[in-house]
Amino acid sequence: MWIPYDLTGSLKGETSAASLQRSQADRSVRDVLVGFFVRNPITQSWEIDIRAESAKQVMTVALDGMPAEIACYGDASGKLSEIIYRIKSAEPYAAFDACRHDLEDRLARWTLELGRGMAIAGWRVADPANEARWRCTPFRPSALDLDLDAVAFAPDDLKPLLRVYQRARNASDPAWRLLNAYAVLTCWRAGRAPFPAKPPRPVPTVTLEMLVHSGTLGCAVTFKDQPLTVLVDALEVWRDAVLQDLESPGDGAQGLRGEARWRLAHMASLADLAARETLLREIARRRGADLALAS
Repeated sequence: MWIPYDLTGSLKGETSAASLQRSQADRSVRDVLVGFFVRNPITQSWEIDIRAESAKQVMTVALDGMPAEIACYGDASGKLSEIIYRIKSAEPYAAFDACRHDLEDRLARWTLELGRGMAIAGWRVADPANEARWRCTPFRPSALDLDLDAVAFAPDDLKPLLRVYQRARNASDPAWRLLNAYAVLTCWRAGRAPFPAKPPRPVPTVTLEMLVHSGTLGCAVTFKDQPLTVLVDALEVWRDAVLQDLESPGDGAQGLRGEARWRLAHMASLADLAARETLLREIARRRGADLALAS
């Protein structure tokens, strides 16, 4: 079963619904705690190659007009493993977004300075005044059975595109996921090899299941039951936004943030699912044709 891997849109309540509602209704400026788990993206260990002892200084900053303090903490090995923001805000979600953007900027600068990979692995948010907490960390899904005979069928001309899809599926960055999935989809949409020039009927559609699994039911419900071609055409806007961010990183609002970033993460997951559907259908079509010839 396909599962979403991206964390961007995920912030799940850990406390009672009443505490979360109190927090959302509270418009007073108060302390909000935002903690980020960090990881080495190569070794996948939940720590980065910085000695926590060297980063003991508490930093004082202002994020989108909200005063904040930043403290770094290490694990048993002495490496930096968590960075916690204490920020004054009337809105925990806005505080989280500002802190995340700030930390991503810091990790980018630290990566340049030290030449080591660094990434955010997950986060937790607390509103102590209202006893509300949220958390987001990766989970370990259950293992699946694999039929080695069934997956042995992989035509040579499809293999390069399968590797492109693999890059989409393995991506930890939603922008990279979207670009690779979109590459598969535009190849299918244009009827370029290895896909047939005229796609077999019926043309696949965007199903409710796809919207639910990708998390796009709340932001892309209009695609329900639409031909996949409609989705591919709509994804061009998101592809262009990602490329614009790459080609002119110094222009505009410093990249996709807030609502746009949240939607990008979900649209990338939907593109991932759609690309998978086109490839699975093409493999099934060819397998059926081979079986028909053999019979």
